[in-house]
Amino acid sequence: MRRLLVVVPLALIVVALLVGNAPAQELKLTVEEVRQRVLQSNRGVQSAKEEVNKAKSEIVTARAGAFPEIDLSSYYRRDFSIAPVFFEADGEIQQLKFGFKNNFGASISLRQPLWEGGKVFTAYKIAKQYHQYAQVGADRVGAVAVHDGELLLYRAILDEARVAVLKQALKTAEKNLEVVEAHHSQGMVSRFELMRARVERSNLLPRILGAESDVRLSKKRLQSFLDIDLDQPVALVEPDDDTSLESLGALEFFTDTALASRRELKQIDLMVDMTRRAVRVARAGYFPSLAAVSNYSWQSQSDEFTLSKNEATSFTAGVTLSLPIFDGGVTRGAVGKMKAEHRQSLINQQELTDQIRLEVEQAYDQLVQAQKMVQIHRETIAQAEEGLRIADLRYQAGEGTLLEVLSAQTVLTDVRTSLAEATFAFRRSLAALKLASNIDTIGD
Repeated sequence: MRRLLVVVPLALIVVALLVGNAPAQELKLTVEEVRQRVLQSNRGVQSAKEEVNKAKSEIVTARAGAFPEIDLSSYYRRDFSIAPVFFEADGEIQQLKFGFKNNFGASISLRQPLWEGGKVFTAYKIAKQYHQYAQVGADRVGAVAVHDGELLLYRAILDEARVAVLKQALKTAEKNLEVVEAHHSQGMVSRFELMRARVERSNLLPRILGAESDVRLSKKRLQSFLDIDLDQPVALVEPDDDTSLESLGALEFFTDTALASRRELKQIDLMVDMTRRAVRVARAGYFPSLAAVSNYSWQSQSDEFTLSKNEATSFTAGVTLSLPIFDGGVTRGAVGKMKAEHRQSLINQQELTDQIRLEVEQAYDQLVQAQKMVQIHRETIAQAEEGLRIADLRYQAGEGTLLEVLSAQTVLTDVRTSLAEATFAFRRSLAALKLASNIDTIGD
């Protein structure tokens, strides 16, 4: 039994250590997975959602101005020494003491605004509009965050592609070195050519190390943006791109869609209306305010510590009217400020419309240009591969030179790198067009 009590805990400890030391499962990140994680975990998106909650609280605050204010208060006072009142009677100074040692009291008061120059109702409408403004802003933050998350993914994929291109070049350089070494052993090439082939191979190694470092950093940036543990292994899944753009609509379609649905335009429309209403709120300072008031109070006084002696109550009700006569120009200044902000919002509205048109047109043109570059580099790769194949055959047959082979190899590496960069530019331009036009997919 004792052995069992010792063996079982030890077995559990060993299992726990094995589980703890097991390598973490690799997390695959697709474009769709990145989008979902951005909306769920990105810190900027979460902060924007809290801004919506703040705006919702402003509605409650503005609405409170239309409800009555009810206050309850109470007190207790102990008079340790009561000051007498002196007076003269029949030629003699007399004194009397008024009051008791213990004083209790309580009151409840009510104030109900009846008219505040329309300020309360207008402020409530502004608060509701600001909640919509914040919600639209949060949606915009989410869209921008998704766009940024996609770019981080595409950047990391580009860095991986650069590593793959360099490793292909290294493989070709090693194969080329084997051929040169064979020729050198047969006395067909000089030692200079052998050293040159070795240097060409060695020069690729530090470039590969640097490119691999770029991949690690790109992944870390993406993981940080998605709020993923930086020690979590991730695998990037490259999207299947349709670079033909056969279903790409006309520029006018994207422009019209952007002008009809861009969140910034919805926000500026709300801002124009809010500033217009804010002028009315400021003007309310010129008007009188009317409120109903009521108060009920109770008090008790006694030399003994009791609430049941010498009690008295009172109840009052009425209305109060406050008419502003002169405030030193405070209201006038507030009205002028709100009018200026309203005019400013109208100017910003027109400027934003023009800016959105330009954003859509720029993103559209960049996408078309990026697609052409992808097509050009794909065609060039086939030619560069054929050029390297011919240079290799010529060199192996003793008709070509090592310089021809190295030049062809460099050209192929450059073209492959250019294709990876052009593909990244295409994806970046496509993401920019989606963001600018507020369209999720091409052709929708």
